[in-house]
Amino acid sequence: MKQLDLKMTVAELIQAYPELREILNEIGFSKILNPMALKAMGNIMTLPRGAAVRNIPMEKIINTLEAYGFSIVGQDENERRKAKLRGYIERLGKGESLESVREEFVREFESVSVLEIAEAEQQLIKSGTPMKEVQKLCDIHSAMFHGRTETEVIKGELKTQAAKIEDLSGSDLPAGHPISLLRAENTGLEQILDILKSQCEGDEPDAQLVVRTLQQFNGIRSHYAKKEELLMPKLYDYGVTGPSQVMWGVDDEIKKELGTLTRAVSEDADNVIIYKGRIAAMAQRTREMIYKEERILFPLCLRYFTETEWKRIYRDFPDMGIAFVADPAKWEAGEAWAAEELAKVNAQEIMDGRIQLPTGELTVKQLSGIFSLLPIDITFIDADDKLRFFINEGNVFPRPKAALGRDVYECHPPQIVPVVRNLIADFRAKKRTSLEVARYIMGKPVMVRYMAVYDQDEQYIGTVEVVQNCDYILEKFPKR
Repeated sequence: MKQLDLKMTVAELIQAYPELREILNEIGFSKILNPMALKAMGNIMTLPRGAAVRNIPMEKIINTLEAYGFSIVGQDENERRKAKLRGYIERLGKGESLESVREEFVREFESVSVLEIAEAEQQLIKSGTPMKEVQKLCDIHSAMFHGRTETEVIKGELKTQAAKIEDLSGSDLPAGHPISLLRAENTGLEQILDILKSQCEGDEPDAQLVVRTLQQFNGIRSHYAKKEELLMPKLYDYGVTGPSQVMWGVDDEIKKELGTLTRAVSEDADNVIIYKGRIAAMAQRTREMIYKEERILFPLCLRYFTETEWKRIYRDFPDMGIAFVADPAKWEAGEAWAAEELAKVNAQEIMDGRIQLPTGELTVKQLSGIFSLLPIDITFIDADDKLRFFINEGNVFPRPKAALGRDVYECHPPQIVPVVRNLIADFRAKKRTSLEVARYIMGKPVMVRYMAVYDQDEQYIGTVEVVQNCDYILEKFPKR
């Protein structure tokens, strides 16, 4: 086998293997056929540097060269592993069988770290792989990694290596810790999935049991909300974006399918048998997401988040709702911290201060009391696109306090971000000043209004979102 050293320049490699010119041209190095360009750049450029300049994934280069019979040396081990991982994921996306890829994966890797998985996903996104495609891969590649993540390896056949691998399992977390609560929710969720599995495998499912179970299943919206609003944005702060971007999109697809099936089965329970296949597929997809949370997302969060950050997350959990757990445990350290923070707020002299408005004055306490009575959710995003204020007594879209000060684009699923950017850009340019959206959310009629806010000089100072549950309004009007 021909040996190709990545530390050599392109010119040196072509001198050793003249056939490389056509191969590299095929990969994307089109200027390599130009003798002048080769002379000018080939003597100083290595393949890794050229790949970065031409924006060609290194794994594509390596895979192509290996296919032509080259043995690759001189690559940084970490980069080699990441390239291999991305290559496996891409092969799965192109339709190669899971078993064949997994067999090669197991031979190559004794274990794979959660950071390597995260970086593989991030680089796929950065390389231009469409988000929808990466999301499709989520279910497939999580199955490939079953039994091979570092925490599983510790517990499995490679226990002798445990001392060399950081334990990110969080098995010693105190009761009530956010990760402990999320894992308890997953345990409850798996019980629901077990019921659906048994019903879908039977010849004659119990229609009413399926309806009730699907309704209980909808508690997953609270579980996913905590993950999306509290864990994922904080990972962004640490530069870890890949898993969050992928998982959020898949979460939305699961929630959409769940809503569709819940309505369909509730309205047509007698024909529940025709929905068995879709219910089973959705349940399996949910199980794969549980796996990805337990083995990838949660360990990443445990690796990075500080004790204070965990306490802030814990404080916001009740506002987001608890799912699938009848009597959630309290985290003593989190409860004490939240009580101290509330006492600090209540002790602030500004609470008694007065705010002078064009039509009168109010104390901060009075203003806060008035806001709390309004039958609407209000959210304000400032001119720097930061979330600065919300009041959500209506709880249509519950928001955590941790979102305050956060970039608004980190508060939305990846596929929605371009829509939000365009809307705010239109508000800044005064192409439009408002937008109304009326839709059903969890079976309830909801009106959402986005309005641009300008100062007295007509300068853009932010956007306000007003959300109203119209259910109680419609109830006031007699049906005709």
